[in-house]
Parts: sequence; C-alpha cells; structure tokens
Amino acid sequence: MKKHIYKLTLTVLAILGSLYSEAQTFEIRTVENDIGYLTVQMRETSGTGTPTTATNIVDITFVVRYPSGAVDIDLLCSSNDYNMIDGLGGVEQTFGGYDYHYWNASNTPFNPPSNWVQNVWEDIAVFYASGATGSGLFEIAPNNWDGRSLNWNQGGTDYTPTINGDVNYSYPTVVYDYVWEGGNVSAPFYDGNSWGNAANWKSECGVTQASVPTSSSNCYVPSGKTFYPQNVYAFVGFPGTALANNVRIQSGASINFLNVNADNFVISGDLLVDGTVTINPTSSVNPGISVAGSSTINATNGFIITPNASATFNGSTVQNAVNSIVIQSDATGTGSFIDNGTITYGASGSAKVQTYLSNSAGSGNFDIHLVGPTVDEENYTGAGTGAYLSAFNVVNGSTYAYSWDETQVLLNGWQNINSLSYEVRTADGIGLSTIDNLPHTLEMTGSFMTGAISSPSLTFSNNHYELISNPYPSSIDFDGLATDNSGVVYDAYWIWDPAANNYVERAGGVGGTQYIQVGQGFFVETNSAGTFNFSNARRAHSTVAFRETMTNMLSVAAEGGKPGYRDDAIIRFDEQATSGYDVNMEAVFWESQNSDATSLRSVAEGNLELAINALPLESLTGGEMLSVPLNFDCGYTSEYSLTFTDIESFEAGTEIWLEDKLTGGDWISLNTQPLYTFNGSPDDAADRFILHFFGPTGTDELAKTTVDIYSSGQHTYVRNNTDEAIREVRVYSLSGSLVRNLKTTDQKFMKIWVGDQMAYYVIMVVTDQQVYTEKIFINK
Repeated sequence: MKKHIYKLTLTVLAILGSLYSEAQTFEIRTVENDIGYLTVQMRETSGTGTPTTATNIVDITFVVRYPSGAVDIDLLCSSNDYNMIDGLGGVEQTFGGYDYHYWNASNTPFNPPSNWVQNVWEDIAVFYASGATGSGLFEIAPNNWDGRSLNWNQGGTDYTPTINGDVNYSYPTVVYDYVWEGGNVSAPFYDGNSWGNAANWKSECGVTQASVPTSSSNCYVPSGKTFYPQNVYAFVGFPGTALANNVRIQSGASINFLNVNADNFVISGDLLVDGTVTINPTSSVNPGISVAGSSTINATNGFIITPNASATFNGSTVQNAVNSIVIQSDATGTGSFIDNGTITYGASGSAKVQTYLSNSAGSGNFDIHLVGPTVDEENYTGAGTGAYLSAFNVVNGSTYAYSWDETQVLLNGWQNINSLSYEVRTADGIGLSTIDNLPHTLEMTGSFMTGAISSPSLTFSNNHYELISNPYPSSIDFDGLATDNSGVVYDAYWIWDPAANNYVERAGGVGGTQYIQVGQGFFVETNSAGTFNFSNARRAHSTVAFRETMTNMLSVAAEGGKPGYRDDAIIRFDEQATSGYDVNMEAVFWESQNSDATSLRSVAEGNLELAINALPLESLTGGEMLSVPLNFDCGYTSEYSLTFTDIESFEAGTEIWLEDKLTGGDWISLNTQPLYTFNGSPDDAADRFILHFFGPTGTDELAKTTVDIYSSGQHTYVRNNTDEAIREVRVYSLSGSLVRNLKTTDQKFMKIWVGDQMAYYVIMVVTDQQVYTEKIFINK
C-alpha cells in the first residue's frame, strides 16, 4: 500500500512541476540600444521562477536574421555575461531570403549576472553590423526556422520565448569603444573630469581602458554620471587636446571644457549631440573645437559657443532643435562658428546668435551701435534674407534705429526708422541706440548665413559712404574682402567704438583690426555702384586685434577725459603714397557722435583731417625735416596723454619729435620719451601739436656728428647733434644782409621765425667750437 502511495506522490509532483513550467513565460526581441548597437533582450512576463544570480541557466539559443547580401553582424559583448557565442563558428548562413547567425550560450550551466525583475527587459547580447551602408529589419527567427531552435533553458526546463519586437536598424554600426565613466583620479595631473585620464573610460563591454582616446576612438558620453569631461589634463597651465573619432552625447549628459588649460577638442569623425556641449574660449592660437565629419545637434541649447570660443564644422551640419547651436556674446567678446559643409534644419531647428551692446555714452549722450542681422531671422518673410526691425528691439519702447542714406549730404546721412516691419536685409547695416544708457545683449534666432552673400545694392551718388555688416556667425577678414570688392569700394572702413567714444578706422591694411566681428556694422567708401560680396573663404576665427608690422608707421593714441575715452591716429610713409588724398591708403577723420569726445587726427594738404595719413616715403628720406600738424580736441578740462608706438618700425637713425605749441618750450624726443602727458581743455585751440620727422642720416654723416638746419613754412629749425654749445644763430639774406641775430642759451632744438617773404636765406649757427651754415627756403 505504501508503495502505491509513493508512486502517486511522484505523479502529482510531476504534474505540478509541469503546470509550474507552463505558467512561466518569456519574451525576446531585437532593439537598438541608447548607444546605437543592435541588442537582443529577454524578459520574464509571468511565473514564479524569475531568474536570479542563483538560477542555473542551462541553454540559450536564438537566430538573428536580416536582409540578405548587404550586411553582416558580429557579437560585440555578451552583456556581462550570458556567455553567447556563434553556434556555427562565425559563418554567416542564408535561408529563405535572409542572412542569419545562430547564437547559443557556452560554458553552461552558469548564473545570470544580475537578478531579473518581471516584465523588465534584460540585455542578453550586443551586436554590431558591418559591411554596406543601409538599413533593414533585424529580427529573431521563430522556433525551428531552418531547423534552428529558439530556447531558454532554466534549471533544466526548456522554454520557447515569444517574439515581441524587432527593429529597422541602420548600418554599419558605429562601435563606441570608449564609454565615459568619470570620477576616477589616477595621477596628480588627472581628475574625474579629465578626458585625458584613461581611468575615466571603459570599453563598450565595461572594461576600464588602459589608454586615452585617440583620433580613431569612438567616444560615448552617457547620462547619469556625477562627473563629466571638463578638461584634458587637470593641471593648470598644462594645455592639451582632446582627441576622438566619432563622439555621441546622450540626452542628459554634457561636455564642458572650462578652459582651465586652454584645451582643444578635435573630432576626426562625426558628432552627435542629444545632450549638451559647451565650448569655452581657448588660447588665441588654438581652434576650440573642430569636427571633420558630420555634426547633428538634436537638443535645445545642445551646442553652446561661449564668448571668444570657436567651433569649426567641416562636414554637414544638422540642427533639429530650437536654438540647437547658440553663439554667446558679452563685454569680453563673441563666440565664432564656421561651417565648411552644408547646414540643414529640422522642422523646429534653428540657431541663436547674440551681440553685446555696450553703452557708456554718459548723461545726455546716446551710443549708436552699428549692427546688422546675424541670422536669417525665423519670422522674416521679406525680400531675400534678413530680419525685421522688431528683431533689433532690445528695449521695448526705448530702442531707436537709424538707416544710412548715401544719397544725402554726409552729415545728414542718418535717417530715423521706426516701423517694426522695416526690412533689414542680410549684410545691411543700421544704427541702434537705447535711452537707458545700459548694456544690452541683442539676440536673434533663425538660420546661420553661409556661402556667397551680397549686400543690398550700394549707390554712388552723393556722400559715397555705405553702412553694411558682417553677415556670418564668425569674424571676416576685411583686408581680403576689400581686395575682392576693389571695383566697388576703397580699401578702408570706419567702425564706431562706444567705449572709446570715437570711430576706429582702417585703410590700406593699417589701423583698427583686420578682422570684423560677428554682427558688426561698418562704413565703406564706394568708388562705383554695385554690391559688396562676402564669401566663406574670408571668414576667420579671430577675437584678438590684428597687430601690423608695417615699416615707417607711427601710431598715436590720445586718452583721457572720461574712463575709456580714446582716439587713434596713424602717420605712415609709403613709396606708393602721394602728397594728396590716397583713397586706398588713407582714412578721413570722422567726428565722434558725442561732443565730449577726446579726438585726435593729423592734417594733410588742403587742411584735410585724416585718421590715417600716408605720406610719400621720399618726404621722410629726402634729407629735410617734415612737419605734420596734429589736431586735438577734448570735452573736459583734465589730464590727457599721447602714447606713441611703432617708432621701432622706422629705419635706424630716424628721429621723431613732438612740439606742443600751447606750452612752448623744448620739443619732446619721442624716440626716448614715447609718452607725453599734458593738461587739456575744451577751450584750447585744436591745432596744438606738430610732429617733426627727421629721416635717417647717411653713413658718412653718422660717422661725424653735426648741427642740422631745416626749414618749414616761415621757420627754421636747428638740431644740435654735437656736444658743442650753441652761442648764436644768424639769419642772412642771399644778398648778405643780416636779417636776424639771436643770442641763445644752449638748446638741442630751436624753432626760429625767419620771415613772411618767400625767399632763400642762409642760416649760420655759431657754437663754442666752430660755425655751421645752411641755405634754406622760406615758404610764405
């Protein structure tokens, strides 16, 4: 009897075990994971035997099939670790119009690497596709397809998972062999934010890397990390370059190089941003970030270029989010972006460009900023590309705008514009001011301007000046553009500098800066009607003023009155210059917009006031003294200074002297004293200063010091280069009559009035050792 009871018990247990087995169900699918890999996942959907790290897995088998003849797949890793291998020795199979691989578990039995949670998908294996480029359906084949089983054996019991999902997968797969982990310190030079710290990186299968990413490394930065890349080497003063091939930033993740070390970021492949990349300024010789391949920005504010930082995208650029690329601007400068491919925008894709407007005009004055459209504004539907005036409305109800009308007399060129629907075309310029005298940041959203761009038509009817603007999201090389447009404009520009309260001029490659910044408006002088044409070839990353090394150039800066007030003048000598106005080498002086400005300019023939004055080289080297009047105005009774630079650009032996007509006294040798401080008042005469140039002395004269005698206008000038003491200066007519006789105290420089009659005279200088004579000409 007991025997029969025992048999019955075994039968019941078997039946119960069978019922238990049938109640436990699993599903399997193919997906594309966050990094872009083809992944096979499984989950338990019912039952009470949810796999744990103590469960014995006896077998796993499945087929992944895909379109025939185009692509192959390989196992990347077995998800730490289900011990998956290719059950057919890695040989791709073909059946029923598909190619496939048959995968099964090895080293069985084993335990799962983690505890499962019912109805939560678990990664079983990760694959990558190689071969041709394309896309197709990658799926799990049904059980017994081509005689291959679909099976999950847990604790000795077989289960056939239900197929629940497939994926239309694009190939080939980018294998991200460097996955950011962060937070590790491996040496004093490295921290948990260092791109150049190998300990911060893991392989695609979770193994810590032994070396840093190189230009062939594909780098993935996932979300959920405490530490993100902020430097190459965590050591101040030790700059580096972050290298990568392809880079992908997951949503919620970020890269933000903080410029502690003037780091660079060079990507030789593609950039995909679903999170945030912030590029901070690097040193002036470094490129910031450059991407050789395509760049896709899928996040709002996904790619931020901070003031003075730069980015170059050499491949195609795709912007799929609002303000996906942002160029920031502040008092220190503006970011810079250059594309060398094509730019496309998704349904909501756009870019944002900022322009910083600094106001410092003071009470009763208003700075007029010269600006133009920085994008093709998103709401603009007018002619061509550009922005409506409403996009420039930085202070509602308190912003004033002005256009420039070339057909008017020069001083009346500014024309008030107030319609918010006024069309400001791409590359056109306007004047902009606010009445609150506060700094503001102008922001425009739309599409970047790139490629060949032409300004609105430039006329040639009256004042011959036109206001245009830089249309690109980067600086432009004015010198190159002036050459390109020489048939329409002269080689000169004028830019208003609110901080200096004056115009900055450049002409013939001298003065100002070679590069004009993002959104900057500037005046040009036309020589005929036409358009000013911009090209990508003339774009540049530049936030630092270009410093000329031209010879025979004297730069003069006048400062004082109010903090920041300044004006510059340049006097230079060139073989191509004439004594008249050379339109491609000189720039006329423009008065400040404000009456309290500190102003400086030289005076040329016909009392023409010039900011940049080019004189014939022979006037410097011809053996005579050359005098150049220097006019100065100021708005306050205060201390001012004149700073003279580039004196070293003149040939050895050249002497430059400054005469202050108001104070009188000895001339100041600028070769030894290049800074002159003085008191000025608005009531002082403008024609206060004169620059005197003495060209280089010949080799014979260098061997023997002498007394030099020159003339200019109605005066003679005596320069004592010797150790002798001058006792007397006599002026004779050519007939031998004594015109003037001056008993003098010894001076190194003397200015002596001779007469107001045009004639030749003989000057005799008597020293304590000998007599010097020279014939001069007095010009009435």
